[in-house]
Amino acid sequence: DSVNLSDYSFPRKAVLVVGNERSGLTEEILQVVDDAVEIPVFGLPFSHNAATAAAIAMYEYCRQFPDG
Repeated sequence: DSVNLSDYSFPRKAVLVVGNERSGLTEEILQVVDDAVEIPVFGLPFSHNAATAAAIAMYEYCRQFPDG
């Protein structure tokens, strides 16, 4: 039930939880987060590494709130 990052509107106050490149987040963690956001990947590999995914998500957050 994740939302594509390009369609997601971040809340002003947000905590970013980044999953493992291969296994993602555990069911336990997914049950306590408010939203799950997916970064689409085209081609191989099928996922970004955690650092790249975090940077992409933080960039999108900052794009939505450019004035800090």
